[in-house]
Amino acid sequence: MQRCPLCRATLNGAETCRRCRAELQSTIRMEREGQVLADAAMHCLAVGDVGSAGQWLRRALAVHATPEVRALSRLVGALSQRPKDDTR
Repeated sequence: MQRCPLCRATLNGAETCRRCRAELQSTIRMEREGQVLADAAMHCLAVGDVGSAGQWLRRALAVHATPEVRALSRLVGALSQRPKDDTR
């Protein structure tokens, strides 16, 4: 997280906002957890396991729905709708 979600001040890695003094530990933890889940989905895609990637992405969307996770989810959705014998 680069900016405080409340006042938009730059955080520089801090867990407390220097401007509004908001405690951001739980927010930062959720952001990290969402990234771990998205990374797991990327790993599944790399090994060709689209089904598991979709499961990881659904969890990532529930935890921290970034634009990147949403785009990856759309990609996995499109891949899962392709016929199994389609080798393009």
